[in-house]
Amino acid sequence: MISCKEALRLVHEYLDGELEGVPESQVARHFEMCERCYPHLKLETVYRDAMRRAGRGARVPAGLKDRVSALLAEVDAEG
Repeated sequence: MISCKEALRLVHEYLDGELEGVPESQVARHFEMCERCYPHLKLETVYRDAMRRAGRGARVPAGLKDRVSALLAEVDAEG
């Protein structure tokens, strides 16, 4: 079983379905069994759901995608 520290470090990757190097079943089991960590998982889940609801129908400002892409490319180039 993974530690609380590891489970909390992986909570976002777990919720995104993007775990690498750790089986999803181990993380899921930890959150199911751990009374200290489960509230963190629940909070992240509720927060994500609220953000999705708040963003429904919202439009991204013109040019934002291009600006973000350019910034990411700049950071990547700086290495």
